[in-house]
Amino acid sequence: MNNIKKIIIIFFYTLILLEIISYISYKLNLLEISHKPNIYMSKDFIPIHNWWTEENKWGPWHKINSKTIQKKSCYDVIYESNEFGARDKKFNLSSPNNIILIGDSFAEGYGVNYNNTSQKYIEELTNYNVLNFGVSKNFGPVQYHIIYDELAKNFKHNKVLIYFLPNNDFGDNDYSNWQGSKRYRPYYNKIDANKYNTFIPSDSIKNYSSLTKKIKRKLSNYFWSSNLFINLNYQYKIYRSSKKIQNNEFSAYFNTNEEQQKAAIHFIDKIINTSNVEVILVSIPRLIDFKIYENNKYINNTYWNNYYVNEALINKNFKFIDLLKFKPTNINEIYLSCDGHWSPEGNLWAAKIISKFLD
Repeated sequence: MNNIKKIIIIFFYTLILLEIISYISYKLNLLEISHKPNIYMSKDFIPIHNWWTEENKWGPWHKINSKTIQKKSCYDVIYESNEFGARDKKFNLSSPNNIILIGDSFAEGYGVNYNNTSQKYIEELTNYNVLNFGVSKNFGPVQYHIIYDELAKNFKHNKVLIYFLPNNDFGDNDYSNWQGSKRYRPYYNKIDANKYNTFIPSDSIKNYSSLTKKIKRKLSNYFWSSNLFINLNYQYKIYRSSKKIQNNEFSAYFNTNEEQQKAAIHFIDKIINTSNVEVILVSIPRLIDFKIYENNKYINNTYWNNYYVNEALINKNFKFIDLLKFKPTNINEIYLSCDGHWSPEGNLWAAKIISKFLD
């Protein structure tokens, strides 16, 4: 009995020590990912894992009229969604100059506060009002088409702005990359040459969480020390990812297989051909893409890029902005140092370029 009592006491004091260390680490921003337990959060905020949902036909979205906090070593931001679930202020539906913005985390404004998003900068640089339908969590061209068709097109607008991220957009909706996943999100099937349909796997579960994630979330509701385990898990994922990478010079911008390129083009073209307004496609490079382009400049041999360069020449209602060709002098400052998404400087850089095309 005494041994059991000693174990309980040791466990209790160890937990207290871990809580103190974790709290200090949070306050001093010593961890790569920092999380405030839900019991200490203001009632106006919800946990970040509850802010992103997965229950619509297009998969990921945001909980309506809600706020959350995300903190990493290089940023501390607030995300807020409006009455439609968009990461935006209340939609100004009376504006005569609405632009629909569609895309993944770069469009959403991941890692920056609302006033530092490219959307907000575009509004400040032009007379346009941007309705932001961008969202994180592996959002690709199939979902761009579905969210436009199911939701965004119902709002009056005279332009559509699509952010396209070759780094992962080619693979986000290829089911061969996701087999076994129970996430509730759409994929494509190739039916014939240049013909595809979409599907959500029958075993998908809305707002799915594995047992491990459920346990982690329960712990994160009450304990500061959950931060230690969150960061250990994060470092382990980085380690596993590094082991899988065979070629550090691989760039999806240039090296994606042609079948995935054609599938992405198919669903982007659905927006271009059915919107009845001007569509502007913006391709977003990563650091590796700038490096390869600078050394080789073989983008002219890239199928998807050539396709949209030519489309812009023959379609008066389409523009293609390839940000790879607008390399900034402060290239290391346009990405968040701990993440890879645009920093406030990166969002402003992109907004200035895009705004020049909004005539």
